[in-house]
Amino acid sequence: MSDSTTTPVADGTSQTPVAEPAVTTVTAHFKLVFICVAAITLITLMASLYIGIFIEKPTEATKSVMNTCSTLTNLGFGAMVGLLGGKAVN
Repeated sequence: MSDSTTTPVADGTSQTPVAEPAVTTVTAHFKLVFICVAAITLITLMASLYIGIFIEKPTEATKSVMNTCSTLTNLGFGAMVGLLGGKAVN
């Protein structure tokens, strides 16, 4: 016996059914979370770049802020990839 089911066609042959592609629904809540994460990521990226480019003699506190912004940018990028990957799996 075969595991797949076949559908008889008018000319007497059988045809295996074709799976329809899954539809991914993007809700308003997902959009809100994704846009917030993207905005925070862009803000921290811009802050890190601004400190790196325009501050000529950074203090230890300034270096710490730049490192924190860089870390938040990396985490935000990872969160966006995770959100999109999780949505694609559903």
